[in-house]
Amino acid sequence: MKISRNWLNNYIISKKSDDELIDEFTQLGLECTVEHKNLNFPNIVVGKVESCTEHPNADKLKVCEVNIGKETLQIVCGATNIKENIMVPVAKVGAEINTFKIKKTKIRNVVSNGMICSGKELGLNDEHEGIMILNNKFKEGSNLNVALELSDDSIFNFDITPNRGDCFSHLGIARELSILENKKINIKLPDLQCHKFKTSELIEVDIKDDNICKRYACRIVKNIKVKDSPQWLQNKLNSIDQKCVNNIVDLANYLMFDLGQPLHIFDYDKINNKKINIRLAKNNEKIICLNNDTKKLSNEDIIIADSKGPIAIAGVIGSFNTQVDNNTKNILIESAIFNEINIRKTSKKHDYVKEASKRFERGLDCNNILFVIDRFCELLLDITRGEVAEDFLDLYKHKLKSNTISFSSKKCNEFLGTSLTNDQVNKIFTKLSIKYSNDRNNYVCSVPTFRNDLTTEVDLYEEVARVYGYNKISSNTSFTFPVKSFVTDEEILDHKIRTILSNHSFNEHYSNSLYSKDDSLIESKYKPIEIINPLSQDMMYLRNSLLPGLLRSLSFNEKRNENYVKLFELGNITSYNNNNFNKSKQHKQLMMVWMGSQIDHWKHPIIQDFYTVKGEINYLLDMLNIKDFYLKSDKGSTTNIFIKNKNIGYLKLIDENIKNKFDLIHSVYVCSIDLDLLKLFYANSTTDYYKIYSFPSITRDISILLNVKFNNEEIERVIFKNSGDKLTRLNLFDLYEGNKLPKNSKSMAYSLTFQSNKETLTDKEIDNVISKIIAALVDQFGAIQR
Repeated sequence: MKISRNWLNNYIISKKSDDELIDEFTQLGLECTVEHKNLNFPNIVVGKVESCTEHPNADKLKVCEVNIGKETLQIVCGATNIKENIMVPVAKVGAEINTFKIKKTKIRNVVSNGMICSGKELGLNDEHEGIMILNNKFKEGSNLNVALELSDDSIFNFDITPNRGDCFSHLGIARELSILENKKINIKLPDLQCHKFKTSELIEVDIKDDNICKRYACRIVKNIKVKDSPQWLQNKLNSIDQKCVNNIVDLANYLMFDLGQPLHIFDYDKINNKKINIRLAKNNEKIICLNNDTKKLSNEDIIIADSKGPIAIAGVIGSFNTQVDNNTKNILIESAIFNEINIRKTSKKHDYVKEASKRFERGLDCNNILFVIDRFCELLLDITRGEVAEDFLDLYKHKLKSNTISFSSKKCNEFLGTSLTNDQVNKIFTKLSIKYSNDRNNYVCSVPTFRNDLTTEVDLYEEVARVYGYNKISSNTSFTFPVKSFVTDEEILDHKIRTILSNHSFNEHYSNSLYSKDDSLIESKYKPIEIINPLSQDMMYLRNSLLPGLLRSLSFNEKRNENYVKLFELGNITSYNNNNFNKSKQHKQLMMVWMGSQIDHWKHPIIQDFYTVKGEINYLLDMLNIKDFYLKSDKGSTTNIFIKNKNIGYLKLIDENIKNKFDLIHSVYVCSIDLDLLKLFYANSTTDYYKIYSFPSITRDISILLNVKFNNEEIERVIFKNSGDKLTRLNLFDLYEGNKLPKNSKSMAYSLTFQSNKETLTDKEIDNVISKIIAALVDQFGAIQR
């Protein structure tokens, strides 16, 4: 938001430099920058275009004869709005505009002795599509500075936080400046000359729902004259880069930027049946807006309507049918407070976020709207003729009272780490226009209605801190806090998984959370939820699996000659709740994918197959200190992952149909783990610490013959279960299936390492353990020792 320093001087004059003000405003919590406007224009004068003819050698250029008082200059101009008998700013030869020096030159063989300037070239406004047209009352040859009553200015650009709606005006910033200067701001009450007719007899207003409009006021002014704004008003708006329209519209805009309350001006004679209704629009009701766009409304849009239909979208934009134009004679001035949520929804939906809607969205001061109407009428009578009604309509059913907050200066000091006296607190509240009564350290504070962001005692602590000065509050080198303030880090498991997998050559992937219908059908475990108003067909469903996004990423990499890729993703998926299909449920999922079979190497290739993939899953769970986990194949191609007989996920090879959908060539393995279940086992896991072995180990090998239906994990569990606490390492070093063995049989050979931290083991002890292991294998698997 742009604030003019010259404009601020109307309220309070500061002797501080611009840089000092930037620093002090920022300390108050109002971050800003400054731009210096140098509006001194030597060698730029007022000229009158006496003739305007076609350029002999160019279709889009004109040759103008411009009278600048003592001489007439021939100037070539390409502006589309150049014509005879208009007053224009003329930069004579030798003038400088934005470090560009004007020279006598030839343009297509026609001499040009200067330049006719646009408002943007002079830095007066943003209009650059044509040259600047001046008031016909100006005298040829007069200096532009004198004619336009210009003076240098500093423009502060504030980055206002959404909670500080009170600062969206020059008055609001002046209040903050008064805190810095410790002065009162200068506000004059309007002095109106009224005529003997009544607004209440000429218009009827009805608010259909008090929730959509807290307060609505209006006043009628008759016999006005719509014309160009006076120069002082144009200068004010130009200084903050606002476009000038006419004296009525410009005055309403000026007061919005000055006092923070948007006004809307209707042509009174265009209001049908002289009755206004403030209501919610009907679905598909239409309005032709000021910009000539037709908008289709919904029942969330607040509108101002007459007997035939909408004449404004409240707080957003007026209608084309009731706008003020050059033929307007009588006007209705509207000043109101509309529901902030509705205004924001409407402005976003219709893509019309303008200065007025910004202020309505952040909340306005209910006690300011009559003052703004009166100020408008007072200024209107200063700049043009008009007759102001002696009364106004003010619909204000539920009057807003000042918010009352209990405040303790003792608690405030404890909270901030300060030692402010009550006298210091009193002065701070006075600066903030907060009325108070106190009994020693206990205050009852009445917050001004323009500060709708102050609702709790802690808000007042913050106000005290920022006015006192954050830089004055010393830092503590030590502090105490209760143990109960510690909270469990819900993301610690995610962080560990990311670290482990990243160190194991995986790259993390992030998928879109919205899927197409085809993507939502890739996995059928969770039923997808369809979005009511999807952005596109590719974003119709909330994702019910992480797999489609990962496969799409693998396809992207494969097409760029990456033939060996490992990715993982941690994220939420959403589905219907199985117990209640009216509700959704989120599941947190870890998914890993492996693409490719090997990496070529000069000595030996690095193989990637089911066993290496399985080993990486084991490694992850081992590093997370998860105990009692195992993988078990079902009758199909899926291998399930179990922890203590609880299925937490699966490992499988992606089938050809799914690969073809994503245009993949290489083989792809996928592992999915339910993080919500894994987190339960992780939370209950403990870390065991052992002394480093100082006694020698004994290694024995066993070879067994058994049915092919038994898998390695089942066998290893039986071996560990029957080996006591001496078995430290178990390794399958040979697996054979062939014609030399009985049908449906396989041979498996294991290496077992035994070791103790207390003593040197004997062969006899180990023999007994081996015998026990063999007996268990024979009993449970029908194994034959070889």
